Amino acid sequence: PAPAAPAAPKVNAQAIENGYLLALRRELEQRKRYPSGRQASLERPQGNVEVWLEVDRSGRVLSSGIANKAASMLLNRAAMSSLQSISSVKPFPSEAFAGQTTKRFTATFNYQAP
Repeated sequence: PAPAAPAAPKVNAQAIENGYLLALRRELEQRKRYPSGRQASLERPQGNVEVWLEVDRSGRVLSSGIANKAASMLLNRAAMSSLQSISSVKPFPSEAFAGQTTKRFTATFNYQAP
């Protein structure tokens, strides 16, 4: 009998999804803005703001917001300003998030005083 055709390599969707999430969080970190202005210079606020983005498969940001606020309103405003400046991100890999047309992602903006 003829030898069986080799099986197609299995796609590790979880690894692809994790890689996408890491790349997305890196991209968000690069686009994060620290608050500016006199009040920020005086207070030098630090803290974390947990943000979310609803993204479609093409990478278009449908909506975004803050999941968990920082104690500093300056940081929360800076996080919202950063999110509002992001209209698109990298598209989903074709093997990732099967059957989902949109996905909500979370990330944490860690603000340290410059």
